[in-house]
Formats: sequence, C-alpha cells, structure tokens
Amino acid sequence: MIYVVAQFVLLLFLAWPMANLSFSALGAALILLAGIVALSALLANRPGNFNVRPTPKAGGELITFGIYYYIRHPMYCSLFFAGLGILFCQFSLWKLLAWFLLVLTLTLKARFEEQALLVKFPHYQEYQSTSKAFIPFLW
Repeated sequence: MIYVVAQFVLLLFLAWPMANLSFSALGAALILLAGIVALSALLANRPGNFNVRPTPKAGGELITFGIYYYIRHPMYCSLFFAGLGILFCQFSLWKLLAWFLLVLTLTLKARFEEQALLVKFPHYQEYQSTSKAFIPFLW
C-alpha cells in the first residue's frame, strides 16, 4: 500500500501546478509516448484484470501479448515517460528529485509485484527471461 500512496503523491507533486507548464517539444513527445504506451497496455490488459495495488487480482490472468510481450510493466513505464515529459515542461530540482523517487518507487513496487506473480503463475519466471521490466531491449 505504501508504494501506491507514494506513487500518487509523487505524481501529484510532479504535475502540480499545471498552470505553470511551458511548451517543450521533447516534453510533449514524452507525454505522447506515455499515452501510447498506456493505451497499448489497456488494449492488451483490460480493466478488471489488473490492480493498482502490487498484488495479482483473484481470478486475474497473466498477459504476455501485445506490449506485454516486450515489457512486463507498461503502465509503470508510461508513468516514467509522463513524469519525465512534465519535468521537461516544468523543470525544477525538486521535481527532478520527485521523478527519481517515482522511478525508484515504481521499481520497488514492480519487484514486490513480481514476487507475487512468481507464486501465482508458475511460468512467470520464463516470461521474465524473455521480456524486459520497463523499457524494451534495455531495462
């Protein structure tokens, strides 16, 4: 639960206040990329199968197709890119620190979640060996 609270607090800190956004082509491109990644995740893994909390839903199924073929946590990836995009549009050292803390929080949340997925889905370890956690071909 602490991961979820920290995630939302950090996202709120990054985005607030939206009125001070400046246009940045790179920031806009990163926010657009975040939207595409999130939409791809929602197309493959319909609402009702995933959970905001880092525990698998009862009766949930493991999705390994679509964007999930390449990365195991596309929604977290989309938050990385969205936060970075906002940072480019509204830079401050405090927001940079918040973005790094967001990446750390989501990385820890993913590790916690993966431990539960290993227990629930016996073939999850094989899936881990054929996909990256957040960024295709890199991480």
